[in-house]
Amino acid sequence: MSFASEAREELARETCADLCCARSELAAALLCSGGIAWRGKGLYSLTLTTADGATARHYYALLKQFFQISCQIRTLRTEQLMGATRYQLVFPDDCAHTLLSELRLLDEKALFGVRQTPEDALLQYTCCKKAFVRGAFLLGGVAVNPEKSYHLEIDAPTEAFADKVMEMLNYFEIFAKKTCRKAKYVVYLKKAEEISDVLTLMGASRSTLELESVRVEKEMRNRINRQINCDDSNIDRMMNTADRQILDIRYIEQELGLEKLPRTLREIAELRVNNAATSLAGLGELADPPIGKSGVNLRLRRISEIARKLREGEEIEL
Repeated sequence: MSFASEAREELARETCADLCCARSELAAALLCSGGIAWRGKGLYSLTLTTADGATARHYYALLKQFFQISCQIRTLRTEQLMGATRYQLVFPDDCAHTLLSELRLLDEKALFGVRQTPEDALLQYTCCKKAFVRGAFLLGGVAVNPEKSYHLEIDAPTEAFADKVMEMLNYFEIFAKKTCRKAKYVVYLKKAEEISDVLTLMGASRSTLELESVRVEKEMRNRINRQINCDDSNIDRMMNTADRQILDIRYIEQELGLEKLPRTLREIAELRVNNAATSLAGLGELADPPIGKSGVNLRLRRISEIARKLREGEEIEL
């Protein structure tokens, strides 16, 4: 089972606590699934179609509990869906107009008399805003397995519906984006923290924990990899610097002779040649008496400066 299916199944097990939330969630589900059909003369037919059996059972129970509506359940199987089973709730015809009115979706000025989003009065409470997002996700939501990438989206039948979903999320300071894909609008999130917030908002606590577990593991793995890469870079840089220092020392030995160097410089030069892979701090510990890292660095820089002057024929003061 995919991560999205697990999240929807978890949400489907939750029951609405109040009638106001049931109205908001059902309105979003009907609009998102495209389940409102106009039959003419003010008549409508309503259906809810989903790929998840748990979602179908959820809305069957919700309609029975809050609206006293018993739906017929059908199973659909088509070649376009690669033989996958889909579940359809068919509402009784005599309840359609009354239910749409109760869901604040009827408007004589709207196309076919049905609004693209419910009236604002339906979504005035915080719990109703959460329920609206939950209904949209149950019927049109997708969440990618966090092991692969962070991506959650909700398909919207119209731009107005997409804007309404974004408005609900913005209320909770979750700032989604929208795009138009194949003549359909999509509201999406691509940050782990935002996806986690949405799952928590809708009530999918187990899915939230799973995502957070994956996120922490990924961050730990990335931090370890960055540290390893940083260490490798430091080692490479140290070895390259040591190679240049040894070349300078060999050049001085050939052109001038190390015995001409002051004792402190000659000592550090010999230590560097004999300990090419040793850090500056390590060279300082080998000196007699021991010196600090900055002291070693200063002496090696003086040696490099002497080598430069030798190459360029400048006068050297030892």
